[in-house]
Amino acid sequence: MLEVVAGIIISDKGVLLCQRHHDSRRFPLKWEFPGGKVEAGESPSHAIVRELHEELGINVKKTKLLFDYQFAYPNEEAIHLYFYNILSYSEKIQDLQFEKIEWVSAENLKAYDILKGDMPFLDLYFNF
Repeated sequence: MLEVVAGIIISDKGVLLCQRHHDSRRFPLKWEFPGGKVEAGESPSHAIVRELHEELGINVKKTKLLFDYQFAYPNEEAIHLYFYNILSYSEKIQDLQFEKIEWVSAENLKAYDILKGDMPFLDLYFNF
């Protein structure tokens, strides 16, 4: 089963959301939390550190697993999603791989076209 990690970065500016590129093979222009696939032989906790360094240029120092669950898009095999609260990191956040990134207040998250796989997390964490 494919494993995927997502980083939840919260600041006084809101929650960090990232928009996939317009030319992405899957789900172009959808909004998501930064992260990606767990590589072979890698743990989810190592994957979130690697992915956020690749996508945002930050060095994650401390995380906490918030939720994990399985989700299946129509006509696809289920994936196992892991959502990590990013408690501490160094370096300034940069957009290294996305169409754009935005800080969004929790109450405005529903206004974004977020990946369906992330929606159960929003229900669990933000009580939507």
